[in-house]
Amino acid sequence: MSNNEQGPPNNDPYYIYQDPSTYSASDNTSYDSQAYESQGYQNQAYDNSSYSEQAPIPAQHQRRRLEQLQRIPSGIPGFDQIVNGGLIRDRVYLVSGPAGAGKTIFSSQFIYNGLTKYNESGVYVVLEETPQQLRQNLYNSFEWDVGTYEDAGNLVVLDAISSRLGLGSDERFVVPRPFTLEALLYEVETAIRTVNARRVVIDSLDAMSLELTQADLRSLIQRLTIILKSFGCTTLLVSGQPESTQQSRKSVEEYVVDGMIRLHHTLEESVSGETVLQQDAMQGNSLAEDSFSMKVRARKIEIPKMRGTQHSNHLHPFIIDQEGVEAKSEPEVTKRLRRAIFKAKQVD
Repeated sequence: MSNNEQGPPNNDPYYIYQDPSTYSASDNTSYDSQAYESQGYQNQAYDNSSYSEQAPIPAQHQRRRLEQLQRIPSGIPGFDQIVNGGLIRDRVYLVSGPAGAGKTIFSSQFIYNGLTKYNESGVYVVLEETPQQLRQNLYNSFEWDVGTYEDAGNLVVLDAISSRLGLGSDERFVVPRPFTLEALLYEVETAIRTVNARRVVIDSLDAMSLELTQADLRSLIQRLTIILKSFGCTTLLVSGQPESTQQSRKSVEEYVVDGMIRLHHTLEESVSGETVLQQDAMQGNSLAEDSFSMKVRARKIEIPKMRGTQHSNHLHPFIIDQEGVEAKSEPEVTKRLRRAIFKAKQVD
């Protein structure tokens, strides 16, 4: 018999090929499921009796669905366009810049707009000027009467400067002496609960950093951030920064906050003048420009960092007038090209 007739080749001398057609249904070598079960082999090697459908994941361990972050309008003209529609609610932002840049005005306007335009209560913590000085400055400069909202229970101006300097205070909300980090955090939390605040300003971190190490300051900001976010507050932390070193100095608060709003206040040269078209019978038409330059203070705003949103990467001019801060949503123009086209006069 050939190999093809015998079936698959096998080199084992004890192997004997048997044609499957010769198998008998009663042959012990056939598969009998009842015999298999009766011999006790069922599930002998694999027992799935203990397996059941997987239990659902507890609600507290389920992954939260991603949602669009909620925006909070600042109400400052031009600014919300720069940050793509407003700040993100429940986050902490650093407002930095040199003296005279407008940090306190910007922050006060953020609080005042919340009270007057968006029905959001606020807390303003003062560490560098007294609450009465803040009230007087805002009223005389912009006619913002914040005391009215304090009396109505919508605003707390927390006096933290008196205890820091070891002075007494007649304010209703004041950090007790001696000034400590724990006392400040406790009074901030109490003020937020009192008026159900949604907007908070801490003015400023520089006053606290004088008494704190870098490690303590970082811990303070982190703890403040946790407290403020737990109450659903959108917060501005004010920090001074010399204009000459702002590009090189990296303060600890810049790494902790969710976003940075940097204000510039620089002395620049401004060129003014007029251009006159002169007519000459022999030479034709010509342009004559009479210009002069002078040094002026220029204010600009930029957003170096903003988590969770697109934002402008340009410098934007802003002004401070009787209405407060007004930012220009268009980027600053650093060079303007002037082109004049004219036709020379024909001489007969």
